[in-house]
Amino acid sequence: MKKANSYFILLFLFGFLFLQSCIPMRKVVYMNNNPITEKEINTTPPVHHLEIGDVLFVRILSQNNKTHEFFNVETNTNSSGNPASMANLYLNGFALNSLGNIEVPVIGEIYLLGQNLEQAKKSIQRVINEYLKDAIVIVKLANFQVTILGEVNNAGAFPVFKEDLTIFEALAMAGDVTDYANRQKIKIVRTYKNKKQINIVDLTDQQLLLSDFYYLRNDDVIYVEPLKYRTFRKSQSQVLLSALTTLAVVVNVFLKITE
Repeated sequence: MKKANSYFILLFLFGFLFLQSCIPMRKVVYMNNNPITEKEINTTPPVHHLEIGDVLFVRILSQNNKTHEFFNVETNTNSSGNPASMANLYLNGFALNSLGNIEVPVIGEIYLLGQNLEQAKKSIQRVINEYLKDAIVIVKLANFQVTILGEVNNAGAFPVFKEDLTIFEALAMAGDVTDYANRQKIKIVRTYKNKKQINIVDLTDQQLLLSDFYYLRNDDVIYVEPLKYRTFRKSQSQVLLSALTTLAVVVNVFLKITE
């Protein structure tokens, strides 16, 4: 009887370990809850409005080669290396200063704070037209990046070369979330009017497709929290299994001695 009771206790402990290692499917599957209709889905990405510290890639095209080289600092002989690299885009780009201006050689300062890229292009074009005839201005955001931390397989800061990056694409760049990630509580730190805001999103909720955080913005920080009832990691499981095995051996030896 004692032996049977001991085996029952061991079986209970193994069962408890197994249950602790299980995560409900509703907390794992992406966009599994709160279904929405196709008519509700908004596929239009947000428009970025320039903030202080944003770096712009500005290219001024002109039929006059000397004028073209003068205005476009990235084609200057002083610019070494690959002009398309992130470092050169930053060093040769035009950063919005604390007053919301960029400073273009010869032309001077142009106020762009709060404008989107299309509006910034028009603002620069108006000023350039006073100096050059038939010039074409190209404006891109040079420092678009997102930072992903927490329960992901490859945390880090990732440069982005598109304007419509979704949160799922960003997590894919980080190797997806781990088995221990709380998919229902993803924090997004976003800059809005030069102030930081923390927002919570749920990857298992289809309503995410309708939120302002489905598409990411420049300098967004994503933090993936671990589960509160964090499951045993492999190392912890191995320690517990070793302890249970040792306990089973001790109980067996004890029962044989007491028979």
